Amino acid sequence: MKLKIILLSLCLLTLADVLIVIVGRHRDHPVPTAPVGPKTFEVRGQVRYVDVASKVIRITHEEIPNYMSAMTMPFSVKEPALLAGLAAGDNIQFQLVVTEEDAWIAQIQKIRAEAPVEPLAPSQSTDAIEARESERVQIGELVPDFQLVDQDGRSIHLSDYRGKAVLLTFIYTRCPLPNFCPLMSRNFSQLEQRLSSEFTNQYHLLSVSMDSDFDTPEVLKEYGSRYKANPKDWTFATGSAEQIQSVAGLMGLYYAKENGLISHDLRTALIGPDGRLVQLWKSNVWTPYEVQRRVRETVSGTRDIAAR
Repeated sequence: MKLKIILLSLCLLTLADVLIVIVGRHRDHPVPTAPVGPKTFEVRGQVRYVDVASKVIRITHEEIPNYMSAMTMPFSVKEPALLAGLAAGDNIQFQLVVTEEDAWIAQIQKIRAEAPVEPLAPSQSTDAIEARESERVQIGELVPDFQLVDQDGRSIHLSDYRGKAVLLTFIYTRCPLPNFCPLMSRNFSQLEQRLSSEFTNQYHLLSVSMDSDFDTPEVLKEYGSRYKANPKDWTFATGSAEQIQSVAGLMGLYYAKENGLISHDLRTALIGPDGRLVQLWKSNVWTPYEVQRRVRETVSGTRDIAAR
Protein backbone atom coordinates (compact mmCIF):
# COMPACT_ATOMS: atom_id res chain seq x y z
CA MET A 1 0.00 0.00 0.00
CA LYS A 2 2.77 2.38 0.96
CA LEU A 3 4.56 1.55 -2.31
CA LYS A 4 1.44 2.48 -4.31
CA ILE A 5 1.15 5.81 -2.47
CA ILE A 6 4.81 6.58 -3.13
CA LEU A 7 4.48 5.73 -6.84
CA LEU A 8 1.31 7.85 -7.14
CA SER A 9 3.05 10.79 -5.46
CA LEU A 10 6.01 10.52 -7.86
CA CYS A 11 3.63 10.50 -10.85
CA LEU A 12 1.83 13.59 -9.56
CA LEU A 13 5.13 15.41 -9.00
CA THR A 14 6.30 14.49 -12.52
CA LEU A 15 3.02 15.73 -14.02
CA ALA A 16 3.31 18.98 -12.06
CA ASP A 17 6.86 19.49 -13.39
CA VAL A 18 5.67 18.95 -16.96
CA LEU A 19 2.83 21.45 -16.52
CA ILE A 20 5.24 24.05 -15.10
CA VAL A 21 7.54 23.63 -18.12
CA ILE A 22 4.61 23.97 -20.56
CA VAL A 23 3.27 27.08 -18.82
CA GLY A 24 6.77 28.55 -18.70
CA ARG A 25 7.22 27.99 -22.41
CA HIS A 26 3.91 29.72 -23.16
CA ARG A 27 4.99 32.69 -21.09
CA ASP A 28 8.32 32.91 -22.91
CA HIS A 29 6.67 32.53 -26.32
CA PRO A 30 3.22 34.16 -26.23
CA VAL A 31 0.80 33.33 -29.00
CA PRO A 32 1.10 36.08 -31.64
CA THR A 33 -1.98 38.20 -32.26
CA ALA A 34 -3.40 38.48 -35.76
CA PRO A 35 -2.32 41.61 -37.66
CA VAL A 36 -4.84 44.41 -38.00
CA GLY A 37 -6.41 44.26 -41.45
CA PRO A 38 -7.65 47.05 -43.72
CA LYS A 39 -10.59 49.20 -42.67
CA THR A 40 -13.57 49.44 -45.00
CA PHE A 41 -16.07 52.31 -45.02
CA GLU A 42 -19.38 52.59 -46.90
CA VAL A 43 -19.81 56.23 -47.93
CA ARG A 44 -22.27 58.38 -49.89
CA GLY A 45 -21.39 61.46 -51.90
CA GLN A 46 -21.58 63.35 -55.16
CA VAL A 47 -19.06 63.26 -58.00
CA ARG A 48 -17.33 66.58 -58.69
CA TYR A 49 -14.66 65.57 -61.20
CA VAL A 50 -13.43 62.39 -62.90
CA ASP A 51 -9.90 61.84 -64.23
CA VAL A 52 -9.78 58.37 -65.76
CA ALA A 53 -6.17 58.72 -66.97
CA SER A 54 -4.90 59.42 -63.45
CA LYS A 55 -7.42 56.98 -61.86
CA VAL A 56 -8.72 59.75 -59.59
CA ILE A 57 -12.24 60.88 -58.73
CA ARG A 58 -13.08 63.99 -56.69
CA ILE A 59 -16.09 63.50 -54.42
CA THR A 60 -18.06 65.67 -52.02
CA HIS A 61 -18.78 63.05 -49.37
CA GLU A 62 -20.65 62.73 -46.12
CA GLU A 63 -18.92 62.33 -42.77
CA ILE A 64 -17.01 59.06 -42.43
CA PRO A 65 -17.48 58.22 -38.71
CA ASN A 66 -14.26 57.72 -36.77
CA TYR A 67 -12.19 58.66 -39.80
CA MET A 68 -12.93 61.87 -41.74
CA SER A 69 -15.27 64.85 -41.65
CA ALA A 70 -17.63 65.59 -44.52
CA MET A 71 -15.60 67.32 -47.23
CA THR A 72 -14.56 67.30 -50.88
CA MET A 73 -11.54 65.12 -51.64
CA PRO A 74 -9.92 63.32 -54.56
CA PHE A 75 -9.74 59.54 -54.15
CA SER A 76 -7.76 56.93 -56.04
CA VAL A 77 -9.11 53.81 -57.69
CA LYS A 78 -7.05 50.80 -58.66
CA GLU A 79 -9.37 49.82 -61.52
CA PRO A 80 -10.09 52.60 -64.07
CA ALA A 81 -13.19 50.66 -65.13
CA LEU A 82 -14.86 51.78 -61.89
CA LEU A 83 -14.96 55.33 -63.28
CA ALA A 84 -16.66 54.39 -66.54
CA GLY A 85 -19.96 56.20 -67.02
CA LEU A 86 -19.48 58.55 -64.07
CA ALA A 87 -19.72 62.32 -64.47
CA ALA A 88 -19.86 65.45 -62.34
CA GLY A 89 -23.18 65.64 -60.49
CA ASP A 90 -23.72 61.88 -60.14
CA ASN A 91 -24.80 60.76 -56.67
CA ILE A 92 -22.92 57.67 -55.59
CA GLN A 93 -22.29 55.19 -52.84
CA PHE A 94 -18.73 53.92 -52.65
CA GLN A 95 -16.57 51.59 -50.61
CA LEU A 96 -13.38 53.16 -49.26
CA VAL A 97 -10.59 50.80 -48.19
CA VAL A 98 -7.88 52.17 -45.90
CA THR A 99 -4.67 50.44 -44.80
CA GLU A 100 -1.68 51.81 -42.92
CA GLU A 101 -0.03 52.92 -46.17
CA ASP A 102 -2.78 53.18 -48.78
CA ALA A 103 -6.41 54.14 -49.42
CA TRP A 104 -8.57 53.52 -52.47
CA ILE A 105 -12.14 53.18 -53.66
CA ALA A 106 -12.97 49.53 -54.27
CA GLN A 107 -16.61 49.81 -55.38
CA ILE A 108 -18.84 52.58 -56.78
CA GLN A 109 -22.50 52.61 -57.70
CA LYS A 110 -24.87 55.41 -58.70
CA ILE A 111 -27.78 56.12 -56.34
CA ARG A 112 -30.67 58.54 -56.02
CA ALA A 113 -29.92 61.61 -53.93
CA GLU A 114 -31.62 61.56 -50.53
CA ALA A 115 -30.79 65.23 -49.94
CA PRO A 116 -29.44 68.03 -52.12
CA VAL A 117 -25.67 68.51 -52.03
CA GLU A 118 -24.49 72.02 -51.28
CA PRO A 119 -22.94 73.71 -54.32
CA LEU A 120 -19.19 74.17 -54.33
CA ALA A 121 -17.73 77.58 -53.62
CA PRO A 122 -16.54 79.36 -56.80
CA SER A 123 -12.90 78.76 -55.80
CA GLN A 124 -13.58 75.00 -55.60
CA SER A 125 -15.28 74.58 -58.95
CA THR A 126 -13.78 72.53 -61.76
CA ASP A 127 -13.30 75.71 -63.79
CA ALA A 128 -11.38 77.35 -60.95
CA ILE A 129 -9.16 74.30 -60.49
CA GLU A 130 -8.44 74.08 -64.21
CA ALA A 131 -7.71 77.83 -64.33
CA ARG A 132 -5.20 77.41 -61.50
CA GLU A 133 -3.49 74.67 -63.49
CA SER A 134 -3.24 76.85 -66.61
CA GLU A 135 -1.67 79.72 -64.63
CA ARG A 136 1.13 77.69 -63.05
CA VAL A 137 4.80 77.74 -63.99
CA GLN A 138 5.36 75.69 -67.13
CA ILE A 139 8.16 73.19 -67.78
CA GLY A 140 11.37 75.04 -68.68
CA GLU A 141 10.26 78.32 -67.10
CA LEU A 142 12.10 79.99 -64.23
CA VAL A 143 10.33 79.41 -60.90
CA PRO A 144 9.87 82.81 -59.20
CA ASP A 145 11.68 83.19 -55.90
CA PHE A 146 9.56 82.89 -52.76
CA GLN A 147 10.04 83.25 -49.02
CA LEU A 148 8.89 80.86 -46.26
CA VAL A 149 9.85 79.87 -42.69
CA ASP A 150 11.61 76.58 -41.91
CA GLN A 151 11.15 74.15 -39.01
CA ASP A 152 13.66 76.15 -36.94
CA GLY A 153 11.77 79.41 -37.44
CA ARG A 154 14.34 80.81 -39.89
CA SER A 155 13.44 82.65 -43.06
CA ILE A 156 14.27 80.76 -46.25
CA HIS A 157 14.08 81.56 -49.97
CA LEU A 158 13.93 79.23 -52.95
CA SER A 159 17.01 81.05 -54.24
CA ASP A 160 18.95 79.73 -51.21
CA TYR A 161 19.15 76.41 -53.04
CA ARG A 162 20.27 77.74 -56.42
CA GLY A 163 22.94 75.41 -57.83
CA LYS A 164 21.14 72.36 -56.42
CA ALA A 165 18.34 70.16 -57.75
CA VAL A 166 15.30 70.98 -55.58
CA LEU A 167 12.39 68.60 -55.00
CA LEU A 168 9.33 70.45 -53.75
CA THR A 169 6.15 68.82 -52.45
CA PHE A 170 3.13 69.84 -50.36
CA ILE A 171 1.91 68.18 -47.17
CA TYR A 172 0.10 68.87 -43.93
CA THR A 173 0.76 66.96 -40.74
CA ARG A 174 -2.88 66.04 -39.94
CA CYS A 175 -3.64 64.57 -43.39
CA PRO A 176 -5.80 61.44 -42.85
CA LEU A 177 -5.25 59.70 -46.19
CA PRO A 178 -2.15 57.46 -46.02
CA ASN A 179 -1.55 57.64 -49.78
CA PHE A 180 -1.54 61.45 -49.83
CA CYS A 181 0.69 63.52 -47.50
CA PRO A 182 2.07 60.55 -45.52
CA LEU A 183 3.04 58.86 -48.78
CA MET A 184 4.79 62.01 -50.03
CA SER A 185 6.81 62.11 -46.80
CA ARG A 186 7.64 58.40 -46.94
CA ASN A 187 8.80 58.84 -50.53
CA PHE A 188 10.91 61.86 -49.60
CA SER A 189 12.45 59.85 -46.76
CA GLN A 190 13.50 57.18 -49.27
CA LEU A 191 14.72 59.86 -51.66
CA GLU A 192 16.88 61.40 -48.97
CA GLN A 193 18.61 58.06 -48.46
CA ARG A 194 19.04 57.50 -52.20
CA LEU A 195 20.20 60.98 -53.12
CA SER A 196 22.51 61.58 -50.16
CA SER A 197 24.80 58.77 -51.29
CA GLU A 198 24.83 59.82 -54.95
CA PHE A 199 24.49 63.61 -54.95
CA THR A 200 26.09 64.94 -51.77
CA ASN A 201 25.42 68.70 -51.48
CA GLN A 202 23.79 68.71 -54.93
CA TYR A 203 20.11 68.41 -53.98
CA HIS A 204 17.57 69.67 -51.47
CA LEU A 205 14.12 68.41 -50.41
CA LEU A 206 11.46 70.99 -49.52
CA SER A 207 8.11 69.98 -47.95
CA VAL A 208 5.69 72.92 -47.76
CA SER A 209 2.74 72.70 -45.36
CA MET A 210 -0.71 73.75 -46.57
CA ASP A 211 -1.90 74.14 -42.95
CA SER A 212 -0.29 77.39 -41.81
CA ASP A 213 -2.67 77.69 -38.82
CA PHE A 214 -1.71 74.38 -37.22
CA ASP A 215 1.68 73.44 -38.70
CA THR A 216 3.96 75.77 -36.78
CA PRO A 217 7.75 75.40 -37.05
CA GLU A 218 7.67 73.36 -33.83
CA VAL A 219 5.03 70.99 -35.19
CA LEU A 220 6.93 70.60 -38.46
CA LYS A 221 10.19 69.90 -36.62
CA GLU A 222 8.55 67.07 -34.67
CA TYR A 223 6.92 65.79 -37.86
CA GLY A 224 10.27 65.75 -39.65
CA SER A 225 11.82 63.76 -36.82
CA ARG A 226 9.29 60.97 -37.47
CA TYR A 227 10.86 60.53 -40.89
CA LYS A 228 14.43 60.96 -39.58
CA ALA A 229 14.88 63.96 -41.87
CA ASN A 230 18.35 65.49 -42.01
CA PRO A 231 17.75 69.29 -41.90
CA LYS A 232 20.86 69.80 -44.02
CA ASP A 233 19.11 68.15 -46.98
CA TRP A 234 15.39 68.26 -46.11
CA THR A 235 13.45 71.35 -45.04
CA PHE A 236 9.88 71.54 -43.76
CA ALA A 237 8.40 74.98 -44.36
CA THR A 238 5.39 77.08 -43.47
CA GLY A 239 4.42 80.72 -43.78
CA SER A 240 1.44 83.03 -43.91
CA ALA A 241 -1.73 81.92 -45.71
CA GLU A 242 -0.86 84.33 -48.52
CA GLN A 243 2.68 82.97 -48.87
CA ILE A 244 1.50 79.36 -49.01
CA GLN A 245 -1.21 80.20 -51.56
CA SER A 246 1.41 81.93 -53.70
CA VAL A 247 3.77 78.93 -53.68
CA ALA A 248 0.87 76.54 -54.33
CA GLY A 249 -0.24 78.70 -57.25
CA LEU A 250 3.20 78.40 -58.85
CA MET A 251 2.64 74.63 -59.09
CA GLY A 252 -1.09 74.71 -59.86
CA LEU A 253 -1.94 73.09 -56.53
CA TYR A 254 -5.54 73.33 -55.35
CA TYR A 255 -6.32 73.17 -51.63
CA ALA A 256 -9.07 74.46 -49.35
CA LYS A 257 -9.95 74.08 -45.68
CA GLU A 258 -13.10 72.08 -44.92
CA ASN A 259 -14.41 71.04 -41.49
CA GLY A 260 -11.01 71.21 -39.81
CA LEU A 261 -9.22 69.26 -42.55
CA ILE A 262 -7.83 70.28 -45.94
CA SER A 263 -9.17 69.17 -49.29
CA HIS A 264 -6.25 69.14 -51.68
CA ASP A 265 -4.60 67.76 -54.77
CA LEU A 266 -1.00 66.59 -55.01
CA ARG A 267 1.98 68.26 -56.64
CA THR A 268 5.66 67.30 -56.54
CA ALA A 269 8.09 69.42 -58.54
CA LEU A 270 11.68 69.00 -59.66
CA ILE A 271 13.43 72.36 -60.02
CA GLY A 272 16.82 72.32 -61.71
CA PRO A 273 20.02 73.90 -60.34
CA ASP A 274 19.34 76.85 -62.67
CA GLY A 275 15.97 77.48 -60.99
CA ARG A 276 13.83 76.26 -63.89
CA LEU A 277 10.99 73.76 -63.59
CA VAL A 278 12.15 70.37 -64.89
CA GLN A 279 9.14 68.15 -64.13
CA LEU A 280 5.86 68.27 -62.25
CA TRP A 281 4.16 65.15 -60.89
CA LYS A 282 0.42 65.72 -60.31
CA SER A 283 -0.48 62.55 -58.45
CA ASN A 284 0.89 60.02 -55.97
CA VAL A 285 1.98 57.40 -58.51
CA TRP A 286 5.62 58.50 -58.80
CA THR A 287 8.33 56.39 -57.18
CA PRO A 288 11.59 57.38 -55.47
CA TYR A 289 13.47 55.40 -58.11
CA GLU A 290 11.81 57.37 -60.93
CA VAL A 291 12.57 60.71 -59.30
CA GLN A 292 16.15 59.72 -58.51
CA ARG A 293 16.65 58.96 -62.20
CA ARG A 294 15.27 62.38 -63.18
CA VAL A 295 17.54 64.08 -60.64
CA ARG A 296 20.49 62.17 -62.09
CA GLU A 297 19.60 63.33 -65.60
CA THR A 298 19.17 66.92 -64.38
CA VAL A 299 22.43 67.07 -62.43
CA SER A 300 24.36 65.28 -65.19
CA GLY A 301 22.96 67.71 -67.76
CA THR A 302 24.19 70.62 -65.66
CA ARG A 303 27.63 69.05 -65.43
CA ASP A 304 27.72 68.54 -69.21
CA ILE A 305 26.84 72.19 -69.84
CA ALA A 306 29.43 73.39 -67.31
CA ALA A 307 32.10 71.27 -68.99
CA ARG A 308 31.53 72.83 -72.42
